[in-house]
Amino acid sequence: MPPHMFTSQDEWDRGYTEGHRYRPLTDVERSLLAAHLPPGVGGRALDVGCGTGELAAHLSSSGYAVDAVDWSEAALAQACTHHGRAARWLRIDIEQDAGASLDADGYDLITLRFVAPFLSARDRTLDALSRRLRPGGALVIITPLAADTPADRRGIALDEDELARLQSRWAVPERHDADGLVLLVLRGPCQDRAAPHVAAQRTPSGGHTDEEGGLPRRHHFRLSGRHYSQVESGRRTIEVRVATPEKAAVGVGDVIVFHDRGGNRELDIVVRRVTAYASFEDLLEAEDPARIDPDGPLEELLVDLHHLYPPDREALGVLAFEFDHRPALPGRPMPMTASQYAQTVPHHTVYGCLYVRDEHDRPVQLRSVYGSRLWQFPGGNLDTQGEGPLDTARREAIEETGLELGLGAPRLLLTHFLHAGPRMPLNKVGLIFDGGRLTAEQLRRIRLDPAEHDMWAVHDLAEWRKLMAPRDFARLDAVERSRYDEGPAYLTTHT
Repeated sequence: MPPHMFTSQDEWDRGYTEGHRYRPLTDVERSLLAAHLPPGVGGRALDVGCGTGELAAHLSSSGYAVDAVDWSEAALAQACTHHGRAARWLRIDIEQDAGASLDADGYDLITLRFVAPFLSARDRTLDALSRRLRPGGALVIITPLAADTPADRRGIALDEDELARLQSRWAVPERHDADGLVLLVLRGPCQDRAAPHVAAQRTPSGGHTDEEGGLPRRHHFRLSGRHYSQVESGRRTIEVRVATPEKAAVGVGDVIVFHDRGGNRELDIVVRRVTAYASFEDLLEAEDPARIDPDGPLEELLVDLHHLYPPDREALGVLAFEFDHRPALPGRPMPMTASQYAQTVPHHTVYGCLYVRDEHDRPVQLRSVYGSRLWQFPGGNLDTQGEGPLDTARREAIEETGLELGLGAPRLLLTHFLHAGPRMPLNKVGLIFDGGRLTAEQLRRIRLDPAEHDMWAVHDLAEWRKLMAPRDFARLDAVERSRYDEGPAYLTTHT
């Protein structure tokens, strides 16, 4: 990175001429961009502060038609030399110029990598850029985090307050941390209005709220990859921590967001119970250890807890946070309306799914990240020409779980007919096939696609009845009962 904040075009030109560079685009950034950006093919992108053009060239290779702008003539010259026709290279002062040379029809994606900290009129500039987004478009900011930046270079980074302000001005903000950087994906500009999704968030009964709009308070817990997977699979339902002031402030009804310490996964839960104990021994006598660590024996659990928290920390007291797997926060808006989606399918609406169970015949389901966060079987809508419902179910199962399921000639268990209604303007037919049982080893190998699902879980029917809406549980119940009948069942649902 440059050794200090350049403040004029001449300084930036001189810096690029002398060889000063930001750090190269990392593989983690590329992965996050691929997972969270609008589809590139046929889209148009604007890369603001493009420098020597590495991000612009990456966006071009992903299918975008790219306009790349910078106020440094030296940077643009090098970008053109290295990346040629990957973008339309434009010299623009994004804070001062009217941008007449930019695309009048707007952009599906606008990126600012290592740019936001240098904007002297940040809110005004980002508001102006947001008005150039097409419907459904995203503005992406990639920036160093001030807490991870040396004090003498603080000006090249944003702190948590600045990041929070940026996110508050958008209806659907997403934050991802990678390699000491923060990647914000911002959709639905609100400018100076309160973000509409904030008002929609529900405060659980009895929960604490913050001081801005009555939102449920959020707390962030980091977990090892093993423990995160236990939560994700629905097997870990009690989290244990020592009673530091921060953790003692967590109350019933608050939201805990679990973060995978070794990756970029996260999921949210509502705190259903908080119980204080004097020691880990007292806690483990009262709580079910299998809900704390379902993969380890009791004696190892106690050793692990003492290893994590020495006696002076345990002396603060010990807390057990109980939760289930109902989502705490609203899901992301669907990327298009139901009417728009209906136009993308080949003149019909059909889905194919696989019904799978564990070794004890308990149903396995995946939780969607969209809408009301429904529990689903592996599978999806038939939206590929030449593909049948079973083909779709098998392909989607691989994409959603990483497992090959439904091989051979699986039995058809349920034909599901959904009447058209306000949420879906076409009738829909679903075919659900028997995907068989999954071994413990197969369950451990499940790898979710975070763009579609954030959890998988195994429960008996009684527990699924508690976690699912009645209409959705009726489908699960019908599939389960059909396994014991001679022929497939038929279910009709009115939407």
